[in-house]
Amino acid sequence: MKNWPSSFTMAPPAAVFSRVKFSAWAEAVTRRAARTWWSFMARVKGRRRTRRQARFFRPRHAMKHLFLPCLLLCLPAFEAAAQLRPDGATASFRGSLPPKPVAALSAGQEAELEKELAALTAEFEPVKKHPRAADAHIFLKAVRYALDFDEWYDKTPEDGLKKARKLLAEAGGRIAALKKNRAPWMDGPGWKVLGFYSRIDDSPQPYAVEVPEGLDTGKKKAPMWIWLHGRGDTATDLHFIAGRLGSAKPGQFQPQGTIVVHPFGRYCNGWKSAGETDVFEVRDDAAERFGTDPDRVALAGFSMGGAGAWHIGAHYPDQWACVHAGAGFVDVRRYQKLTPEKYPAWHEQKLWGMYDVPDAARNLLNVPLVVYSGEEDTQRDAAAYMEEVLAKEGLVMRHHIGPGMGHKYHSEVIKTVQAEIEAAVSKGRDRFPNEVRVQARTPFYGRVKWLNLHGMERSWEEARIDARVAGGRAIEIQTRNVNRIVMYPPPQARAGGDKLDVIIDGEKLTVSLGPVLPEFETFMRPGPRSPAMTAAFVRLVKKDGQWTDFGGAQSFQHTGPEGGKTTAHPGPMDSAFMKRFLVVLPDGRSSHAGVDAWVQAESARFIQRWRSLMRGDPRVIRADDLADPVEACKTQGLILWGTPESNSVIRKTAARLPLNWGAEKIEMAGQSHDAATHVPLMIYPALESPGFEVVINSGLTFREAHDRTNSLQNPKLPDWTILDITQPPDAEKAGRVVAADFFDDFWRVK
Repeated sequence: MKNWPSSFTMAPPAAVFSRVKFSAWAEAVTRRAARTWWSFMARVKGRRRTRRQARFFRPRHAMKHLFLPCLLLCLPAFEAAAQLRPDGATASFRGSLPPKPVAALSAGQEAELEKELAALTAEFEPVKKHPRAADAHIFLKAVRYALDFDEWYDKTPEDGLKKARKLLAEAGGRIAALKKNRAPWMDGPGWKVLGFYSRIDDSPQPYAVEVPEGLDTGKKKAPMWIWLHGRGDTATDLHFIAGRLGSAKPGQFQPQGTIVVHPFGRYCNGWKSAGETDVFEVRDDAAERFGTDPDRVALAGFSMGGAGAWHIGAHYPDQWACVHAGAGFVDVRRYQKLTPEKYPAWHEQKLWGMYDVPDAARNLLNVPLVVYSGEEDTQRDAAAYMEEVLAKEGLVMRHHIGPGMGHKYHSEVIKTVQAEIEAAVSKGRDRFPNEVRVQARTPFYGRVKWLNLHGMERSWEEARIDARVAGGRAIEIQTRNVNRIVMYPPPQARAGGDKLDVIIDGEKLTVSLGPVLPEFETFMRPGPRSPAMTAAFVRLVKKDGQWTDFGGAQSFQHTGPEGGKTTAHPGPMDSAFMKRFLVVLPDGRSSHAGVDAWVQAESARFIQRWRSLMRGDPRVIRADDLADPVEACKTQGLILWGTPESNSVIRKTAARLPLNWGAEKIEMAGQSHDAATHVPLMIYPALESPGFEVVINSGLTFREAHDRTNSLQNPKLPDWTILDITQPPDAEKAGRVVAADFFDDFWRVK
């Protein structure tokens, strides 16, 4: 990598401080950021670090130096916000995720563990390319993260040390076996702790599997249940793995002849963001290993896992033979008991539609649904609310109540619940039903069965498609707030060969079936499609109130803003972190040291937060090491930090962004902002990619304060935002929002 200008990266702090004009805060943050940044960039550049510098870079130490000044400045406001909603935090929340240690290791114990970990990491090097390398790597990562974040939650330090050494011993055994090209941990029944490398950030992620006695996948493909765990603030990698490795205690359900899969889900995020993607990656990895039946997969969970089952079941109803939600919240407003005077900004309310299950309730008509609540459980309200919502859609919800139960299963009722799930799984999912319903507020969740709600007239308002097969060569469709549809007509509607009658919103069209499924149509598809679905497809476009057959001879414009907000490019900023991404840091400096300080602090904060909350090391490079941004963006999103002056990739991209961004002014949406005290944040399909975007100056938009309950771990900012950074970042925001909005459905500034 090239060196940065010495005055920026390696100069004494005073060289930076003399340029700070606008606030005492900027000076303080610059001082701390410079110290943290030196250590961080040394790591990125691959320089050797002293033990003191290496220790300083650990997030727990970096956080102390970098973020505590900001948090202390804002503590009174944070406390006041917490007092406004004392019931908004989860009971288990202890101030942060992950929480502070219960019984921290001594310096000597840490040093011993570091030495053992380093030796095993060196041993792992020769097998890191093995197809099953992740099965060993997860143990090394678990101990490394426990050291980095002080994740010691046992009664005594000795207990924590013993647990870590148990994982290292398992890692050593697996590494030795991999060198012989063996994987004995896959043999036999019982609990198995496995790993895979995530497509998002290449990080090793753990999951567990329960294999029943006598399972013979050679004779018949077994069904699979995916069990989503509840909230566990202390259930980080180390403790998730240790609790399942060699365990004799069975999971919540023991369906006969069934593989039960337990995703880690990136720890504690309500099964959203990268945790949502984790579910599908785990499913596919386990299916490949155990040869399970893709049409007999159940999704189930309780508490936070129940919330995940509600959300993932409603947004991906075509992926499951059955969905079971035990307890679990379904929305923000009701669950947080918000009244209008406590509502957040209008754009955050719009973004509730990303995950609020009532906004996608009609999708649950596509899949068998089994619901359970304890009679005395306060979370029963969420299921009762869904019962009302679904009744309006024509679905009578099966809601099982555990008599006298609080937040747990009733020993007898759970048997009925299991029997109903098993019956639905035995029947299997129908990939090609005669009727399909789609309901969404973003095209991101527009795919159900053989229909894809590919584009909306107005994103973040309710959109619907109801389609049904009408005879051997016709399909009837009713739509609301939809302007593009991709349809894969099921076999029972294809009697007419390459022609199909479509009656859409009362208008009859005779459309042609295309021979090939374009590559972008399968992008980010969470599960495999049947070969029959690639045989023929229909694309319908609505323009000036009229539906037309787009035909199969040409592709949709899908690689830039002209293609509109589609399933592959829906926004908002947070959606970029559910797909593969690359963090691109500045390779220079701007005219404003305060802006540079903010960029350094916020990018470091995001990297630390991704590690601590989403449990992976982001892929990070400097801008001058990215030779071809356009080519790079074809396979990953680019998370660009800085300004056109400080980041050469932003400079190359700036002409394609919908703003004027100079050294003195930032002009957007008819407003001008001082570039010395303001920073733009946005997502935009600027680099002609079929499925990835550029994100400017933003990571996850929900922050540390929102971790107090999974119901608040949602997008907080829309497609673009202008921040006034004279207001210090805190646990809820990165600065003061002075302008924010969504782009329209063709990525134009409103």
